[in-house]
Amino acid sequence: MIRAFASLFTIATDLAQTRDARLARGIALGALEAVFGAVPYVCLYLVLVDVVEDRVTAQRTALLVLAMFAALAVQIGLGVRAMINVMTASYALFGAARLRVAEHIRKLPMGWFTTQRSGALLGVLTNELNMLAEIWSHFIAYLSGGVAIPVCVGLFLLVVDWRLGLVMMAALPLSFALLSLSMAILSRLTRTMLEVMEAANQAVVEYVRGIAVLRAFGRFGEGFARLERAMATLRRAALRAEVVPAPLLGTFGFTVEAGFSVLVLTGAWLMVGGALDVNTFLLFVAVSVKFYGPLFDTGVSLLLLRFGKQALERTRAVIEIDTLPEPEDSRAMPISGEVHFEDVCFRYEDETRPALDQITLRIPPRSLTAIVGPSGSGKSTLVHLIARLWDVDSGRITLGGVDVRGLTSDDLHSRVAMVFQDVVLFSGTIRDNIRIGRHDASDEEIISAARRAQAHEFISALPQGYDTPVGEGGGTLSGGERQRISIARALLKDADVILLDEATASVDPSAESAIQQAVDELVLGKTVVVIAHRLRTVQRASQIVVLDRGRIVDRGSHDSLLAADGLYARLWRLQTRRADDP
Repeated sequence: MIRAFASLFTIATDLAQTRDARLARGIALGALEAVFGAVPYVCLYLVLVDVVEDRVTAQRTALLVLAMFAALAVQIGLGVRAMINVMTASYALFGAARLRVAEHIRKLPMGWFTTQRSGALLGVLTNELNMLAEIWSHFIAYLSGGVAIPVCVGLFLLVVDWRLGLVMMAALPLSFALLSLSMAILSRLTRTMLEVMEAANQAVVEYVRGIAVLRAFGRFGEGFARLERAMATLRRAALRAEVVPAPLLGTFGFTVEAGFSVLVLTGAWLMVGGALDVNTFLLFVAVSVKFYGPLFDTGVSLLLLRFGKQALERTRAVIEIDTLPEPEDSRAMPISGEVHFEDVCFRYEDETRPALDQITLRIPPRSLTAIVGPSGSGKSTLVHLIARLWDVDSGRITLGGVDVRGLTSDDLHSRVAMVFQDVVLFSGTIRDNIRIGRHDASDEEIISAARRAQAHEFISALPQGYDTPVGEGGGTLSGGERQRISIARALLKDADVILLDEATASVDPSAESAIQQAVDELVLGKTVVVIAHRLRTVQRASQIVVLDRGRIVDRGSHDSLLAADGLYARLWRLQTRRADDP
């Protein structure tokens, strides 16, 4: 319990890996606020003593009432400052924690993402961290005060009369045992609820993403029914998390309140027997209210903070996943854009067959290399390994003579640009999305890149031009327009190596010509590796590498590969026949 209690105060700093002085200041002010909150009860005790001893005076009573008001004013002032400090520090720390998780995810191997559901990631980055931030920021200062005042009051009353002091504290072991049991049950129920919430998040994501398909195939009702079932399951789990611990929590509250009644009865019995004076009895009755009241509130706060324990563990679990190892600084820098595979083998996790097997390949600088082959032959894997989205199992890949594992992520990715069919655009303007290629680019450089990407004309025709919002995922733009913005982004980056998943493979013929011109502009003077789906687009490649089942089965120019009459020639004839069919 003590360890769990202490850890509550370090959740945000542990996640964010940084400290904020406002947090400690807010906690201290919260404790002081609670202490000043006990002053009115001390004043009330003094008034009652005056009444019992028949020495009430207007002047003394007025001074005691003024002291109450002064203490209340100080308490409010301290409370406001405590809340401001704790909340600003909490949201800053959890904001830093969210960025830390996002930064950590950026460095994870791509294989991890293939095993995760988008609902789980959404839960960690939004629900779990939001839950922690809200609970923690609202209760941490209150918790510090709820601990400080019972400790101070308890020690003070023990000194005044140890007998009543022990009676007053007798309820603590039982009440906190009940609280511990409530927390254990809640932790188990919360774990289940978060798992169900993850499934519900996934159901929402799938429903929104697939709504067009559901409607097109007349399965709209079925898709909504799945979402409805997920929400019903979440509702049941949330109700269990609220209802099941309630009896124990109520018993905890009853035990705390019963302690005050036992204290009053014991004090009255001692006073009747002549073993306790009236003034001491009145002191315990008046001041112990500030002992028992905060105890119950502290228990509730602990329970709510404990509620976030499972969210904390799930967030930490993401942070503790091993990232791709990289040096603190690149020991050597590439001297050219040459890419060299040296006996590279790579197998995806949980797969028995290697995706790439003993690949040895030299990609000369300032050349165009096409990677072709049937579906599942390893084309995308080979290209992704150049960008080090995974690490090879054996062998090595060098860029300009330097092992890519010896380069920092920033140094590697500053020299490699990727343009794939599935274009990712972010919420914001077109200008913002192009500037992702180089954040310090001027407006003139952005426009120049857009012109070279054959995008300037359609951007200028939009109502807000480059300041036009693209919407989530670029939904307001056509596929060809998104592709040209992606190419403009890569042109702005001006990297040495361009990795290209044939940009015209999934666009309509009207956009194909413009995109092909943009691609021709992109690859000038660069080392280009293109995954080719339409073989006719790479006939002029410096070399064509043919993959099958993770191995290089042939390589050469278009003409030499046709003359060899191997897999490439068969693929060429198949595509040519399809193109000629009416």
